Amino acid sequence: MREVLNSGGAPVLGAYVVPEAGDRDAAAGAAGAVRAAGADFIVTATSGPERSRYTSTNQSIDLAAACLRKAAVPALATVTTWSRTVMALQAHLLGGHACGITRLVCGSGAPPPSGDRARADGRWTVDAVGLIELLRGLNEGRDRYGLRLDAATRFDIGVRIRAVPRLSAADRTRIRTKIDAGAHFVVTSPVYTQQALEPLLDVVDGAVPVLATVHPLRSAAEAESLRRELPEGCLPGGLVERLARAGGKAALEAEYLAVEAAARCADSTQGVILSRADRPELVARVRAALPRRVVG
Repeated sequence: MREVLNSGGAPVLGAYVVPEAGDRDAAAGAAGAVRAAGADFIVTATSGPERSRYTSTNQSIDLAAACLRKAAVPALATVTTWSRTVMALQAHLLGGHACGITRLVCGSGAPPPSGDRARADGRWTVDAVGLIELLRGLNEGRDRYGLRLDAATRFDIGVRIRAVPRLSAADRTRIRTKIDAGAHFVVTSPVYTQQALEPLLDVVDGAVPVLATVHPLRSAAEAESLRRELPEGCLPGGLVERLARAGGKAALEAEYLAVEAAARCADSTQGVILSRADRPELVARVRAALPRRVVG
């Protein structure tokens, strides 16, 4: 993965696969469909990318393995450290590596919202930086405690970083720390305008490839809800108004917006990841707007 992203070729296209109840067959089916529609790879999660901060790590790795095994689709697994001990994380990572899951997207994680079935009293023993350092050590042939492995791993280490129009000095320092810890590439939070992506690109400054996540909206109501929840400027009011004016054709207008956003992001990054893989036809439309590149 990292070799492809660093090669300077055409931008890659990925799509999140988020099956209900962690259904392996559903995940493999969705992966195969978006691969046929033109996606180069998929990213597995057990919740949407807006909520992947508390994704179940072992289940995400399991789904990625199922997609690779059943549909032969290159897969990135979402890995978060929330409510995981270092030893549990290491065991999940090495187990996934044995199944061929060597491409990961790392994050610290956060407690699930009130009322979620998952426990909200977990603890972090490492954050995203600690997870990246753990993976770097495994790639160098040693575990968390410095013990030598029988063979070094070959993980491609991605890190999920928030893309917002304004970054504080602390935000910028944190981004550089994650890269310096050993991240090979960056996956952004969903971006809706180029303006939200530019500050992150400025901090990264070409040190590692960046993959921009594009979230296809479904309605003006969803857009307005997200606009209120996200930091100011992430989702401009003009985009909400454009969907509102579309009326009964808002879903179609939202697809146009997603294709436009993907094309713009691809001009300044190494690729795009669609947050929804439940619409292969949209994957095909985005694929048609980007130069062709296949990840093996």
